[in-house]
Amino acid sequence: SLLCRFSIIEPTLELGRMESARIARCSYRSLTVVIALSENSKYLDICNEICLRFKELQVGSFDLTYSLPDHPNCLLQSDMDLHMMLMCLTMLKSSFVDILVKDLVSSNNDNGDQKCEESDHTASNHAMSNREVSNRTAPLSCTLESRSAIDENDHFGDSRLDGGNAYLSQYWKEYISHDGQRFEGGVTEFRNKLCKYAAHMRFRIAYVKNEKERVLAECFKKISDGCNWRIYASLCRGNGFFYIRSLNNVHTCTPVVDEQKSKMMSSKVVSSVLVDQIREKPTIKPADIVKDFKQKYGLDISYHSAWHGKELAKSEVHGNESLSYNQLVQYRDALMSTNPGSHCVLECDPTTSRFQRLFICYGACIEGFRWCRPLLFIDATYFKSKYKGQLIGATGRDGNQGFFPFAFAIVDSENEENWRWFFENLAKVLTPQGRTITFVSNHNRGATEDVSNIFPTSHHAFCLNDMKQNLSSKYPANFGKFFRDRIVELFTKCVYAPTEAAFEFNMTNLKDEGGAPMKTFLENFPKENWSYAYFKGNRYGDMCSTVSESFQSWISELYALPICQMVDGIRIKLMGLMSQRSCEAKECCSILCPVMEKTLNEMSIVGRHWNAIRSSASVFEVHAEGSFMVDLDKHFCSCHEWQIKGFPCAHAVVAVLKNSGCIYDYIDDYFKLNYFRSSYAALISPIPDIKDAVHGCSDDIVILPPLIRQPGTKKMKSAGEFSRAVTCSRCGAVGRHNKKTCTANM
Repeated sequence: SLLCRFSIIEPTLELGRMESARIARCSYRSLTVVIALSENSKYLDICNEICLRFKELQVGSFDLTYSLPDHPNCLLQSDMDLHMMLMCLTMLKSSFVDILVKDLVSSNNDNGDQKCEESDHTASNHAMSNREVSNRTAPLSCTLESRSAIDENDHFGDSRLDGGNAYLSQYWKEYISHDGQRFEGGVTEFRNKLCKYAAHMRFRIAYVKNEKERVLAECFKKISDGCNWRIYASLCRGNGFFYIRSLNNVHTCTPVVDEQKSKMMSSKVVSSVLVDQIREKPTIKPADIVKDFKQKYGLDISYHSAWHGKELAKSEVHGNESLSYNQLVQYRDALMSTNPGSHCVLECDPTTSRFQRLFICYGACIEGFRWCRPLLFIDATYFKSKYKGQLIGATGRDGNQGFFPFAFAIVDSENEENWRWFFENLAKVLTPQGRTITFVSNHNRGATEDVSNIFPTSHHAFCLNDMKQNLSSKYPANFGKFFRDRIVELFTKCVYAPTEAAFEFNMTNLKDEGGAPMKTFLENFPKENWSYAYFKGNRYGDMCSTVSESFQSWISELYALPICQMVDGIRIKLMGLMSQRSCEAKECCSILCPVMEKTLNEMSIVGRHWNAIRSSASVFEVHAEGSFMVDLDKHFCSCHEWQIKGFPCAHAVVAVLKNSGCIYDYIDDYFKLNYFRSSYAALISPIPDIKDAVHGCSDDIVILPPLIRQPGTKKMKSAGEFSRAVTCSRCGAVGRHNKKTCTANM
């Protein structure tokens, strides 16, 4: 039944002369209307107002009930009932009352449907008799009913949350109600609603017949307790609907009030509940699903039912994962036709037709990257879909210090061949721009060799955070936290050392304290790739690949989707991001990007009490906490912050102001607003729906999913990262066993 709830509250403003005036807040489905009530209100006026505001309802097609303490279902059928209700509210000093509007039984049946079977005609006559009874004038007293028409047993269907609020499953009791009730979804909908009804009412059913065209079910306790509950439903061949032919909805079995766990909540039933939730949050964990069912529905379900139900819901919402790989063919064609200038490459194994890799770089990203710093952060991460795989991303940074998604690839596994293929495709879109790119990534052999071979004029920097973690792993926990932190601190000083002399000084201290493990570590990490003093490229102050990690985290919610839906989900997020930033850029009116303008203002405030003394036309000596030399023509400051970050430091700002110059003339164009606007001037276009791609692939190409990798497959280690040897404390041997598993004779 459809429910309509009123909450009547005392108004804060006067409503005419009536001191007892109240406001009825009427909610029907997802809509809410407000109706004014007073002591002169009539029952028919309320019904007419409900029908006027909600076109689906007609006077006489519904019943009204309201609740009082210890009487949850009081009939409201006449003016006297309305008057008694208001009197009760006054006596109870209650500020609101809940009123339910229930459709009569006959409202679920259409005239055309009643012609399918004779039982439908019987149900219609029964419903008409109910309607006649409901239209009679009520006696001069408030009739109190303690049970609804469906809840005929004291011990079934009483589900409440802590605090008295109803569980979300409270409406399941309306799923099975009367003879002649129809189910347009056929036997599937009937079985689903029957199981939910049984779960909410806390009983178990046993199928006597369970076929596509007819279902006969009885109470599970028929043999043990002699319960006569029974339902029979069958298919109407005329319209394909399922109808309840006969229903005995009264239980005579032993009460099961305290039973929470229901065997009726199979994985298929769970999946029907999870569909909307999976659509909004596809990465929800089975453990969270179990918890949600307990808290929101008052039901215990197994972990297996939650996991399998989630998989079924994912398949219903996003489609079959294996077929999704075949959809990539048409998706590639649609992408290239709707987004000119894009670079999309799809490859599969020529012998097995199994998916191998996919590379995508949208034309809008290629054009927008021209106006970003020549800096790309490379990172790879695994995604948790059925067929696994890895996503490799190349992310830039725009003038407002935000990440700029440039290109990404999906590969079946991480290996040197896939890394080389990824950089080869990057070269195809970057080479025409004619810029020297600086790459920042975690250090592994494949990426290092590919950058140097494919981009011979570019520079490759190692991520500082990755190197710190690698360095800490060289010193086991028994060295102590203080010592390990000390080694990392000395290494960081070497990284940021501004000159070669400063680097060698700090390196000597590091080697002296680090010992043999440090020397081994440094052999695998050339200083030209991580030390500022020896690095030939420009990192613009980005020593870590946090930009790429931000991008990976931004799209991580899509990792659980089938591959085609995941790729399109990334496109949708990119499309929205670029459109949003394009609008933001148009609204700005400064010379620099907002973040950089704020940074410049902060530096001006920091150095406003410093003194700058001219040495020559472009050289100044700035007296701050110490003395610093600034050369404006060379964009140089002895603090080296200007050179490291590519943005004037506070000392440089003071020198420019002393020189009566324009500070914006000394700032790289990549940080200016006009470059930022150009970065997002080109936008990504929508792509038509490809749900039917599996039936319309071009060239009859069929792509199968990759073979599922075994659980033992591990990610490629960074250079210098090795598994620690295990030394048995019992026999002293170095191998793959310890004291507990040692079998040596002693």
